Amino acid sequence: MDTSSHYRNRSSQRGQIVILLSISMIVLLLLAGLAIDVAFAYVTKARLSKAVDAACLTGMKNLFQGQSTARILAQNSFNANYGTLGDINLPVVDITFSNNPSNQLQINVTATATIKTAFMGIFPAAQTLTVGGFAQALRGKLVMSLVLDRSGSMQSNGGSTALKSAVPTFLNYFSNTDDEAAMISFASNDTVDVAMENNFIVPITNKVSQLNFVGGTFGPGGITDAKAQDESVVPLPGENVIKIMVYFTDGYINTVQDTFNCVVGGVTTPTLYNYGGVDSGNGHFFVPSSGTDLGTVNGSGYPPAMPPAASDCSPVTRFTSQIDGRQRSFTGSYIAPEARYRALQTATAMLNEGMIIYSIGLGSNIDEAFLKQIANDPSSASYDSSLPQGLAVFAPDCPSSTCNAELQQVFQTIAAKILLRLTQ
Repeated sequence: MDTSSHYRNRSSQRGQIVILLSISMIVLLLLAGLAIDVAFAYVTKARLSKAVDAACLTGMKNLFQGQSTARILAQNSFNANYGTLGDINLPVVDITFSNNPSNQLQINVTATATIKTAFMGIFPAAQTLTVGGFAQALRGKLVMSLVLDRSGSMQSNGGSTALKSAVPTFLNYFSNTDDEAAMISFASNDTVDVAMENNFIVPITNKVSQLNFVGGTFGPGGITDAKAQDESVVPLPGENVIKIMVYFTDGYINTVQDTFNCVVGGVTTPTLYNYGGVDSGNGHFFVPSSGTDLGTVNGSGYPPAMPPAASDCSPVTRFTSQIDGRQRSFTGSYIAPEARYRALQTATAMLNEGMIIYSIGLGSNIDEAFLKQIANDPSSASYDSSLPQGLAVFAPDCPSSTCNAELQQVFQTIAAKILLRLTQ
């Protein structure tokens, strides 16, 4: 037996194993290095994706400040969300604004990052990797009805001053050329002060500054006007239109409107009246066009002191409730629930048409449950998840030294919510 040959074979085998093991280790190290570098590339890609998304949203939300400012803020948002982690240089970011074929304003954010490889760098062509990210946001067109309470109580709680300060700031969050807005105000009557239009900032600002705060709270009329104004805009094919009502009040609605058979010049004539204006006791009748107070209703009907030659509704002593169809007396205990019911019916119809409602309550004497309900706020006891979700926001510290700032903040909160809805 040749033992030397046996040992030589075993030695040769051991040498081959060492070589194979060395090669295997090199391959495993390369694969591990490749996995680490690829994983780092994915991490970078994820960071880019987060950063371009944030930049898109920031740019679109700040477009009201002009494209130059919006671009700077978008870049700042990108930098804050991306950070730095092993990049050779900061990513190259391109932010552009344009209109798509449907004439919707859009923002495009493209970013590329060059990263150093840890293991693949042993190959000259693989010492760096370039990864990219892209995001696009479309801004819909805003159609907004701004419904403002100008009742007499606004004089005593600081609301008249705070409102005139907050509304102009609020309007400037939106596009004066691309969006449309209307202003409606209500007290004992309702008026469309600015019909739905572009270039709305100056007209609405001027009308708000001229508001005269006196009378009851005919909220149902204001909501009905808002519905009609929003419905007046018909979207073009492919156009993304977001229709919104912002409803502001400082109290409980207490006025409604009906047609009564009155005697005019000896002839029975259907005549439209607003009535209510109180939360308890006998209500008043008002001229719908002007809000002029025609007097208090009493048990003999309305109005007992009015000359019959002008208009005599003295035979009319009750109104027909839409809640249950029953005849009710002209007292606040019946009129106020009726006003609430009719307002809710109109608001629900708006929600069913896809409109979004935001409500604002000022002061401590407000109907929070009602404001949450018309907005379909998630905190409302009647919240319906199948309808557009809105928001009710309150400024309770009025009157006080903080009333103006608090109402400004409330309107800014709603502006941010609206801008977020406009951005896709």
